[in-house]
Amino acid sequence: MGSSYALTCTGQCLRLMAVCLGCIAFLNMRPVYAADQVITRDETLFGKIESLTPEVVRLLPRGSTDAPREIGVADVLMIQFDDEPQGLIEAKRRLVKKEFVSAFHAVKEINENQLKSSSVAIRGEYAYVQAVVSGRIAIKTAEEIPFALRRVKRVIDQFTRSIHYYELLELAGDLEVALGEFDKAKNFYDKMREGPPLMAIRARRLGGNCLAAEGRHLEAIAEFENLQLENLDSNGVEQEKMAACLGQATSLIALSRFDEAVSLVQAMLSRDFPEEVPISSAEELVGKAYSLLGQSFLEMQQNQKALIAYLTVDLVYNTNPDIHAESLLQLIKLWAEGGYPLRAMETREKLVNSYPESVAATQLNSPSE
Repeated sequence: MGSSYALTCTGQCLRLMAVCLGCIAFLNMRPVYAADQVITRDETLFGKIESLTPEVVRLLPRGSTDAPREIGVADVLMIQFDDEPQGLIEAKRRLVKKEFVSAFHAVKEINENQLKSSSVAIRGEYAYVQAVVSGRIAIKTAEEIPFALRRVKRVIDQFTRSIHYYELLELAGDLEVALGEFDKAKNFYDKMREGPPLMAIRARRLGGNCLAAEGRHLEAIAEFENLQLENLDSNGVEQEKMAACLGQATSLIALSRFDEAVSLVQAMLSRDFPEEVPISSAEELVGKAYSLLGQSFLEMQQNQKALIAYLTVDLVYNTNPDIHAESLLQLIKLWAEGGYPLRAMETREKLVNSYPESVAATQLNSPSE
């Protein structure tokens, strides 16, 4: 179970720390310059946004007399216009951090009357934020999914040149999956294939997830395997391949092929992680990997190994709330069955206090518990 990630991450962390700190600093600062901004994974660019398409942002850098610079949407974390309402800027910063509830509250504070005289681009950003927070919260809570889907579709149709076009297609597909409308979900994912190479790769992975959600695990495994064989040099591709590897492991578990799932995940963990994968994303992927190991070991009745896997999630790779909460739930059972009632009680308190509204916390009070 030893992962070279823990040993090789240090160099990657040092190299990316400056970038991450820069992004964090941006997300917590107010704009100083009266200029549009394009925030990428590596830098913040100031200037004038001249045009937007679903594929690129064209920015004339401040003080430059050269041709506008083109930035691919796959590299863009966020754009900001100089006359954009502060509440909208704050909401988008929250979206970057995937803090959907706080983004929802931030966008609610925006006075829509102030937006009537704004540019189409700013109104499009406002509509985009509303759609994303509605959609992601609906998926999380399993409530008002049809309403959220209608809103997302409306924004897709209304703002056809938005840089968020492919992200909204993905969200619409995810909402269709939540409704059990798998064919409709695939239609949205297929539209993503028309975009830049990274979007096409991501669409294939999402299609694999859709097949798995239908219970078509053999087809899903084939899709995930083929995706991992792609030889494409583009930022984000390796991250998609890693996610596909975990999707494949999930389907193997569903087919009770636990040994294969363990071997696959351990092989992934033994590899050096590409420098291009952001630290936060790598940690979330590794957390998912150890969670899958724990699940497999439990099914194989190897409780000691399962305990170690779930502890690794709890103590090291705990950035994803859902994965962490599920790991805590399993640790409660493992500690209790292993004869450690005090540790089981401490873990129970940790789950209830940290994730009181999680599915895992709810299961604590179910009859089976």
